[in-house]
Amino acid sequence: MRIKIPDAELVKRIIYQTLRTRGIVHSQEELADIVKKELKKLNKRFTITPNRVRRIALQIGNIDITVRTKKSKKSKPKKCPVCGNKLTPVYAKNLLGKKIVVGFKCDVCNYHGDEKFFAPMKYEFKLLKK
Repeated sequence: MRIKIPDAELVKRIIYQTLRTRGIVHSQEELADIVKKELKKLNKRFTITPNRVRRIALQIGNIDITVRTKKSKKSKPKKCPVCGNKLTPVYAKNLLGKKIVVGFKCDVCNYHGDEKFFAPMKYEFKLLKK
């Protein structure tokens, strides 16, 4: 049996309907499981990864995605680990009045991290009121 990749528009509709019904989903894995179950009702060959569900959810305008981060020993990411776009440095002044980088943020998906805590740990998806 061959797998089938669902169309992004279909996945968007399922994500939106899920969040309209539930209001909030507390993890990427949970949302992916819900989406996968709904897809399987339409076609048993449909499959989708949690990462793809997250990337498609980012394309839906009125969904807020909160990213909780954890400490990481890896080098700081060059691109946003959530959506892949450019990260913007966040500056502060030290006691000597010098401008220093204290973290970074993404202007597309609102991801933010600091010098040590930047690895995504948990995603939370919430439907915003219109």
